[in-house]
Amino acid sequence: MIENPPMFQISNKCCDFAKKKVAHNLIHDCNYDLSIVGVRKSEGGVRAQAYKNCFDDNNDNGCDNYRPIFWYKDQDKTDYENAYGIIHSKCYTEYGLKRTGCVGCPYGKDFEYELEVIKQYEPKLYKAVNNIFKDSYEYTRKYRQFIKELESKRE
Repeated sequence: MIENPPMFQISNKCCDFAKKKVAHNLIHDCNYDLSIVGVRKSEGGVRAQAYKNCFDDNNDNGCDNYRPIFWYKDQDKTDYENAYGIIHSKCYTEYGLKRTGCVGCPYGKDFEYELEVIKQYEPKLYKAVNNIFKDSYEYTRKYRQFIKELESKRE
């Protein structure tokens, strides 16, 4: 980024303002004392690494956190889905996505694959996310190419 600084603003604040702050404000405004979130340790990633167990008491907003499926393994999840007839989103059953988040998020490591899926199944949405995140996609692609070239030089 030092050698090729972006010519547009970059921010991850959409996550903060569209999800995190909304939840925190709701907890505060309604004076809730328990937050229940479906995070599984076996999912891996940052969220699963952020917690040591299924319960935290009184975080900074005075609300306890409970993660009832924290210890579920993949087979537990499958057994639960079968026992209760869980029907999943087309994102999983038809489109083939393994995870979902904010559609077309340029921070996702697999955004290129997600864009191909969106292009095939949701062409209007594909057009929208490309208009919104065009500069970020292009910059990320150039950055990834830069990293490949740098690694090639090192070898």
